[in-house]
Amino acid sequence: MIKGCVAILLTLLAIASATAQRLGVIQGTVSDTSGASIFGAVVSVQSPDGNRHTTATAQDGSFVISSLPPGNYSVTISADGLSDWAANDVPSTGSSFLVAVLNVAPSVTSVTVGLSPQEVATEQLKRAETQRTFAVIPNFFVTYDRHPAPLSAKQKLQLGFRTVTDPAIFGAALVTAGIEQGQNSYRQFGQGAEGYAKRFGAQYGTAVDGIFLGGVVMDSIFHQDPRYFYSGRGTRLDRLRYALKASFLVKGDNGRWQFPYGDLTGTFAAAEVTQAYLPDPRSQESLLLRSLAFHYAGRLALSLGEEFLLKKFTSHAPADKLAKNVPTLTEGTPVSLIAVDGLTTEGAIPGQRVSFVLAQDLTAEGKVFASTGTVASGQVGRVGTAKLGGTSSSIELVNISLRAGASDIPLRSNQARGITGPMQCKELADSHKIVVTLYVAANVRVPESE
Repeated sequence: MIKGCVAILLTLLAIASATAQRLGVIQGTVSDTSGASIFGAVVSVQSPDGNRHTTATAQDGSFVISSLPPGNYSVTISADGLSDWAANDVPSTGSSFLVAVLNVAPSVTSVTVGLSPQEVATEQLKRAETQRTFAVIPNFFVTYDRHPAPLSAKQKLQLGFRTVTDPAIFGAALVTAGIEQGQNSYRQFGQGAEGYAKRFGAQYGTAVDGIFLGGVVMDSIFHQDPRYFYSGRGTRLDRLRYALKASFLVKGDNGRWQFPYGDLTGTFAAAEVTQAYLPDPRSQESLLLRSLAFHYAGRLALSLGEEFLLKKFTSHAPADKLAKNVPTLTEGTPVSLIAVDGLTTEGAIPGQRVSFVLAQDLTAEGKVFASTGTVASGQVGRVGTAKLGGTSSSIELVNISLRAGASDIPLRSNQARGITGPMQCKELADSHKIVVTLYVAANVRVPESE
């Protein structure tokens, strides 16, 4: 009896060994035309029956996909900014070793002869300086361009100087000084022509302080943009969220949303300067708090006005383009990503940067929004489990975005908005990589051509 069991066991082991020996491997390296290894290239191996195996290259450009049934496979390799590399009838048995060299994609090598970014900013600034609301009020600090170029410090100074020397600013200071004279505000200034001149000087000086210190000097130091970037896209709720965000955050010269360092320091500096010539009985602390409250209440009102109302009454503002039948990548769309940095089967560290590559083309309504190999990045938030590799993990990812052309597609861990739950992930057994499923966090439309 024992001999029979041993024989059966040996037979099963022999069968398993033979099966393992029949399973094949496809491996190789990926580089560009300069010979540099490509990290994070997506390697897709597909059998004739449609079964697909995917991995991403290591730091040295190498890849291995094992446990493949015997047969010939189609291999496709994709990387961001490079043309796909493909090979057919690649056997999974034997000692074949692929050496893939990816060329720069034609769309990347094409050159458009035109203006430099600084020249583009100059042309856009000229248009902005013709924008007037109700044909009188300057509306220079808003841009309606879909792709506004960053302003240099000199151009910010030009925009500020053009604003404070506009007749409408003088007129507003004259009217406000007259109202204050009639109400005997700042009675220390007295009455008569001298009192009116002091009130006018104080009002005009306050406008100059606010525009120059906040919109020119500090924004130039912190490399932030003083303009409101009109959206006009999405639903009313989308635009409301955008206007609220634009009230308390600013765009940096790099085009990304940032904490308003220049705006805050400029507001405080302007309050300090005005205290030197305004006979205000308030304490310094209360004056700063009042200035801050009025400033951000004004920003909120202006952002909402710019987004929903003022464009209709602003001269030389471009007409909104019709967005009918524009392909839209809808919120909640699943996105399959392969982790290439910061996330392994051993887990992740809170605060660590993580990088992914798109495992397959991201499409909607027949439009490719992002191609295989496109890079996504973000940060690890909270970590609830030590290791990955199952179907889900309590690791939280934050600020994840997928770079698609000139746009960023925001991603989140769960399909439903506001739900906190386990992130969907699994280990690719044949390549020991982690594949993560994230979801589009907001509706994204195809960028309109200019």
